[in-house]
Amino acid sequence: MSKHTETLTDSVGYLTGRAHRGIREAMSVALNNAGLDISPAQLPAIGCLILRDGAPVNQCKLSEHMNIDRHRVSRIVKDLEGKGWINSIANPHNKRENLIELSQHGVKLLPIIRNCAKEIMKRAFNGCTAEERSITLDTLKKINNNLNNDE
Repeated sequence: MSKHTETLTDSVGYLTGRAHRGIREAMSVALNNAGLDISPAQLPAIGCLILRDGAPVNQCKLSEHMNIDRHRVSRIVKDLEGKGWINSIANPHNKRENLIELSQHGVKLLPIIRNCAKEIMKRAFNGCTAEERSITLDTLKKINNNLNNDE
């Protein structure tokens, strides 16, 4: 392996990207094993709604959060709505805009989703000390803040 390849595979971007894809895939498998039919592509939509504590989000913001085009978000919303996990309603303040929220059925699934997430994170950090986990999370938060000016 060349020195250049080693540098790329040891980069923060490469490693966080692989970890992200691995976590999302493991989450999808765990949820499917728990009886919930959800694809890795649909997980960020549910995650965004969970992060908002049930507050509706407009479809454009959902697209921005998921970092995918509005057409793919529209398909994901239709799929999740068809499963009864979410509701899509017209924004009373802007009729051209849809608001997305967890349905009553979706809210009932949150304990299963949280339990699966807890198990996946336990698996992801297997072999890491509490200090290593804390340092990893703190470092990733700093990187995100530095690059996204979130806080």
